Amino acid sequence: MLTNRINVTYNIENIDADFDIFRVEKSNKDYYKYNILDSAVYEFKAAAVQWTFGATALVLFRKGEVTEKQFKESIMKEYEDVKIQKIDLFDSEQCNKCFYFENRLLAQLLINSMRTPKHEAFMYNNLTGKLFYHDPSWRHKDKLTGKVNFIRFLEIVIDPGMYLNLEHKTFKRYDRESNGLYVIDSKTGEFRKKLKTDTNVITYKEGSLPHNHFRVDNFDISDIAHFRKSKMGVMEQFLRDVNDNLSKYMSIDIVEREDAQEFDISNLEKRGISEFEYGEMLQKKGVVIVDENNSEVSKDIVAKLQEELEKYYHVKAAVGNLSEEAYNIRIIHDGEYYAENEMHDLHSDNLKGYIVQHITEEAEHFTNTKGSSPDIKKIVQELIIKGDVRERMISIFDWERLDSGKDWTFVLRKKIKTKYGENAAHINHVNKKALNYFQYYRLEIDCNGEMKFDTFCDSNQDEAEEWNKICYAYDFVEDKHRGAQNPVEGLMYSDIDNIHAILLTREKTLPNISALMNTLMETDAKERVSKELLLEAIDDFEKDNIDSRECISEWKSKVAAETEMITKKAMKKILNMRTGIASKFNRFLHEKYGVWIDGELRKGEFEATYQIGNLLNIKYEYNEKDYLDGRTFVYYVGAKSKRLAYPNACCMRKVISLGEELEYEEALPLMAVEFVRNSQYTVLPFPFKYLREYIEQC
Repeated sequence: MLTNRINVTYNIENIDADFDIFRVEKSNKDYYKYNILDSAVYEFKAAAVQWTFGATALVLFRKGEVTEKQFKESIMKEYEDVKIQKIDLFDSEQCNKCFYFENRLLAQLLINSMRTPKHEAFMYNNLTGKLFYHDPSWRHKDKLTGKVNFIRFLEIVIDPGMYLNLEHKTFKRYDRESNGLYVIDSKTGEFRKKLKTDTNVITYKEGSLPHNHFRVDNFDISDIAHFRKSKMGVMEQFLRDVNDNLSKYMSIDIVEREDAQEFDISNLEKRGISEFEYGEMLQKKGVVIVDENNSEVSKDIVAKLQEELEKYYHVKAAVGNLSEEAYNIRIIHDGEYYAENEMHDLHSDNLKGYIVQHITEEAEHFTNTKGSSPDIKKIVQELIIKGDVRERMISIFDWERLDSGKDWTFVLRKKIKTKYGENAAHINHVNKKALNYFQYYRLEIDCNGEMKFDTFCDSNQDEAEEWNKICYAYDFVEDKHRGAQNPVEGLMYSDIDNIHAILLTREKTLPNISALMNTLMETDAKERVSKELLLEAIDDFEKDNIDSRECISEWKSKVAAETEMITKKAMKKILNMRTGIASKFNRFLHEKYGVWIDGELRKGEFEATYQIGNLLNIKYEYNEKDYLDGRTFVYYVGAKSKRLAYPNACCMRKVISLGEELEYEEALPLMAVEFVRNSQYTVLPFPFKYLREYIEQC
């Protein structure tokens, strides 16, 4: 199985022959937002810089371009408390101290040195310590002025543990003076840090945009253009760029790990819950639609909602006021509407005691396609879950199917928000200095599906022994994994002395992105094939497929009517790739004539080549030799079926036990449900959804 774990091989002799690397340390503050390294980048033309932690950075220069003395004197003109050290690449102890595990920051420093080729302007940019890939469609221009309002990138990051990741970054126009500003260079078009010499320029600052959620699909094989814009396509392009530009100094290989075992999902779980079954659950309380807007649009939503509920769920919904006894669907405006009109936002109403799900007038909720609307199905699911939380009994899942004979407990914690300086530092449960207290939330479910919720704050000195063990588990695991950047997503246990921690790792599963890019380029619909070659191949193919002569004859006549060079798009249409004979000819053409018309990427016969199965279903393994935790349970949750596009990556999670036994395999059925993520499996056991809902209601 392929994942984003990489192995980097360095040619230290070549790196040392061509580069000098300096470690820069400022004694008293984090200077990332300041321009302390401007002299390195713009006066001495540093090839790259890379921040490490706090006030420490690495700077890469071409050999002999600057001496340690020159560099130090330049920086100390403004910053006197700077230490500069030239790194000896042949000193393994020094390299380990400066570059960390497997010389990770040396690899990051080298890839940051890549420059945009002139013929591919604005494809990737070295932005003073970062390597960003960019597509022109990720920029937004003002329709009136033509000025760029915001720019989006994918940042290439090698995370601790040597995991290659791509992270979204957005830079929005920022017209005030501030540290950490950026500009589009008027001469080169490169996106770079703002210098003191830059005047009368449009500046940008990193930050999110309200009501605008940027997402690049993780994987899209609709065609080569869509693949190139997906994260997997950008990752493959990056690996090829490294091979083209840096092969003298380093090589990157994707590490393969043993295939994981697939969780056997029952036919009942695969089928999921039907609309009729959801309707039976709704009938227990009834549904009330509350129209808070009373507009023509909201009235139309009411009518469509009633029609949808009756047609697919067999539920007759009433229209009226909020009811404490019923499931309520409340029609309101979105947050932007209330903000623009300076009105009270109905989202913020205190609705404690009611089971309510909001539906906004501004969004499109009903599909024109056959079948029920996914949006309405999601509303129904949320209502039933909220009702379950209020009744303290699981109805949406037959809990007795677990057949474990155990009571299970699930725990989440949230940092307590306090004003700056209000929280005095204290010693946490693993004797480490902590600046924050946490509120803990616990859900206990007995073997019949009955739920019990409670909470605890770790500022309370009179904690019970069980809470003490829970607090210790959270603090211990988070402290242990801080360097690896593996956050704890929750705790679960059937025995308080055998607490399990679920960690989100930086590892993600991959298909064979190299094979996919090669095939998609080769089968690009715009590519043209000689009519003469195609007719020759069809004649050749016909010899051994006489029983399909009628279909083949039709191909011949259609190909003969085309121009001398036929696009692969036109050829796919002629062949009708949904038929078996077309697929057979497609493979014959590829094997004998070296021409691919269609890659047939989702066909099972090519799974070993493309490995799209790495993104599917629920798979797991036991790792007996985890470098941090010893024995662990590792799993990921993928899509239910093969598709052309997958918006999200399949993140690997690992589970560790603070006791003697790993029981997590028993919890896998709790993720083979689709009522948390509509029509998809959930990545954590679904009781965590109930716990989050309880937290919302607190």
